[in-house]
Amino acid sequence: MFKLLFKNMKPRNWVSLVIIFLLTFAQVFFMMQIVSYISLLTNAVGASREKGVAEIWWYGLYMVICAILMALVEVIIRFVASATASSTVTNLRQKLYERVNNFAMSDFASFSTESLITRTTNDMQNVHLAWLTFLKTAFVAPITMVWAIILLCQHASGSLTLVTVIWLLVLVISVVVLLLLITPKYKVVQKLTDALNVSSRENLTGVRVVRAFNAETYQEAKFEKVNAEFTRVQIFAGRVISVFTPIVMLVMMGLSLSILWVSAYVINGLEVGAANAQFATTNAFVMLANQIVLSFVLLVTLIVIWPRASVSAKRIREVLAHEVSVLDPASPVEFKDKGTIEFKNVGFAYPGSEKEAVSDISFKVKRGETIAFIGATGSGKTTIINMIPRMADCTRGEVLVDGVNVKDVLQSDLRDRIGYAPQRGFLFKGIIKDNIAFKNPNMTLEEVRWAAQIADADGFVSSKRNGYDSEVAQGGSNFSGGQKQRLCIARAVATKPEILIFDDSFSALDYKTDKTVRARIASSLPETTRVIIAQRVGTIMDADQIVVLDQGKMVGIGKHKDLIRNCPVYQEIALSQLSKEELGL
Repeated sequence: MFKLLFKNMKPRNWVSLVIIFLLTFAQVFFMMQIVSYISLLTNAVGASREKGVAEIWWYGLYMVICAILMALVEVIIRFVASATASSTVTNLRQKLYERVNNFAMSDFASFSTESLITRTTNDMQNVHLAWLTFLKTAFVAPITMVWAIILLCQHASGSLTLVTVIWLLVLVISVVVLLLLITPKYKVVQKLTDALNVSSRENLTGVRVVRAFNAETYQEAKFEKVNAEFTRVQIFAGRVISVFTPIVMLVMMGLSLSILWVSAYVINGLEVGAANAQFATTNAFVMLANQIVLSFVLLVTLIVIWPRASVSAKRIREVLAHEVSVLDPASPVEFKDKGTIEFKNVGFAYPGSEKEAVSDISFKVKRGETIAFIGATGSGKTTIINMIPRMADCTRGEVLVDGVNVKDVLQSDLRDRIGYAPQRGFLFKGIIKDNIAFKNPNMTLEEVRWAAQIADADGFVSSKRNGYDSEVAQGGSNFSGGQKQRLCIARAVATKPEILIFDDSFSALDYKTDKTVRARIASSLPETTRVIIAQRVGTIMDADQIVVLDQGKMVGIGKHKDLIRNCPVYQEIALSQLSKEELGL
């Protein structure tokens, strides 16, 4: 926990820590002055009337001044502590976000999306609360306790000391038992928080499927099971914590009564003057003993919060410490060609898997050519194209773009040359213009419209009331599947990249629109290399090269007219979609 926080503190945060530490001394000083004046005030009450009244007024004035100064210092401490805690956690949250942003596709296999969201929000909030509590109590509690013990020794009495020690032991034992009961539950709470997020997100993202199958009751039952378990653990933790306050009050009241009771026997046998002095000592002893208890309570408050925050900190550190599988080279090289792609005996295995998902993949694409991939579901098409922009790195062989190994260039430079349209059309919340100009926010409206026209999206966009300033809901949920895919294609071609990758991006388009969009791309960007994944043979028939995949291996490569006669796998796929006459057989 401390290692995580201290590592993410800025220089000004360390200055704030020193300020809090020094101000805490001032706060405790004023607090102890009040305790001392109370003892003097008690003595003054027992003095002669004239002298006693005058001293009472002066001591009262001193106590008011000390109370005001103590309150002022505490306000400053809380202000500085809040600013320091927020600054530290903000920096930590930013680093966590940037870390996740740099994850390759294979890295996400180690953390579910829901877990990453929980770590960024709920876990980060737990750390923030613990750090803020620490800054406000970690200094004041031990300083107050040590100072009170020193003053207590000045009023030491064997019987009173024994009574104080007994009650403090009761408090310590109670706290240890409570912590042993509650700490393991916090680990369970965080895991159940992940499970709640999984259930909620799954239901929201799959709401159409849920309703289509009338599965609302089934989904509600799943959520209820997790929610009930989460509630049960939370109630247990709440009940354990609720016992703490009554125990503290019992100790404080019991300690005060015990000290007064013991002192009563002592005072009973003393003369008036000595009795007054002993009564003043007793009052001071009660207040100092209670200060020790309150200091201990402050520490325990931190201790109660800390286990949950510690679990959260460990979860955050797991993400920050995770070794990103795709890294920039120490000495990046320059690109040699333009718009070329080459795979040399490439193999790829997912982390933890002994068997390669794709193996022995070799092909070369020249500038301006079109290469297409086709094969059954799970044959490795997306895995192959993910290695071009380094969404994942090959585990064997070489992937070359523009004449150099993709591992030898900066990821940002590599991806600047690539336009990408994903298999599942995804749009960001905002407006249409910003979504198309996602890679270059300074793009003009004319440039945005040009890209939309190529993707056959200008028609439905212009028909909207606000045109390209029309709102886009999160994930593009206010657009149909075909509209989302066309906008994603527009986003890919908008920057006129050297290489365009279409991961089954034409699947939601009808045959006419599919053909129109591909023709416009070919005529508008003739020197752009195109990489296409498709399930429809009609989409890839005109490609310069077609790679046929089966169970992660290349079983054919060539043009359509050659594969339809020489590749049984391709022939089987083609005949399942088109007739022999359409295929020219």
